[in-house]
Amino acid sequence: MGTTRQSIIRGPGAVTFDSVTLHDASGINAEIDSSTTEVPSSIAGRLDTIKTDQIGKVSLTPVGNLSEAIIALLYPAIFTSPATGASIFGSTDKPLAVHSRAGTVVSFVAAALTKPPVLTLSPVKTSFGQAEFTALLGNGKLPTDASSFYSVASQTYNLGEPDRDALTGFHYVGTYGALSIPDTLDGWTVSVEPQLEAVATDSQGTIDYTLAGVNVTARCTPLGLSESQILAALPVLSGRGASVAGANDLVIAATGGLTVTLKHASLVTGPMQWGTTALRAGEIGFTANIDATSGKLFEVSYTDPE
Repeated sequence: MGTTRQSIIRGPGAVTFDSVTLHDASGINAEIDSSTTEVPSSIAGRLDTIKTDQIGKVSLTPVGNLSEAIIALLYPAIFTSPATGASIFGSTDKPLAVHSRAGTVVSFVAAALTKPPVLTLSPVKTSFGQAEFTALLGNGKLPTDASSFYSVASQTYNLGEPDRDALTGFHYVGTYGALSIPDTLDGWTVSVEPQLEAVATDSQGTIDYTLAGVNVTARCTPLGLSESQILAALPVLSGRGASVAGANDLVIAATGGLTVTLKHASLVTGPMQWGTTALRAGEIGFTANIDATSGKLFEVSYTDPE
């Protein structure tokens, strides 16, 4: 007998993490990696293959609706005010669950956001790129312990659909000291890139990640900036070895949308072009530098309209 259509498991779902529901734009992927290594023999070749670790990766692109809870989840304090050497997973397990509309829930015992989504700030695009969560063993658990990594259960889907409000339509303006960027060719791109170091034990494998640093950059192709404005904002005339951390923050904001602030920003790239159809300003790039007083590197905020 052949495979029946009704026996094929498929369909969409949603993710819950830290009491927040995330609906995806194009699907949810969960990859469970059981790392292995070979036991070799010069006379017999490979004698065996043994397991060495277990790591889960859950990735999705949020649909783009904005809320204070979603922003706090995707851009948490551990990245906005980075404390290098801090544990990404912390002392308390936070489960992540993937709920299928078909009625099955796959729950990972301990998860953490390890790759915040790239922000796209444009009136005709949704805000979020792909987010990635990492799942590890529960705190203090061994791989052989019951339900130490995941569980599967039947549960009627009850997470609804994404909110249609606050998806697109926000025109963003950039301000950097006296430099104003009122319009761009195709929006702003803000990237948050944590540097993480795995922590592993002999008996458990990977049990945590340590935050080693965070890089935050913002890019756009500005419209209307002159050659003199771009050159004046670049640190090219600073002395060799001088700090390029600016006195000014870069603030990218839209009425009704997000406000993104890069602390003590530096304009590090400012290409110019001359040609028949070339825009004078190419894609310019800013980088954030931590504020020594507040400890903040960047901020992403959204205020729900009343």
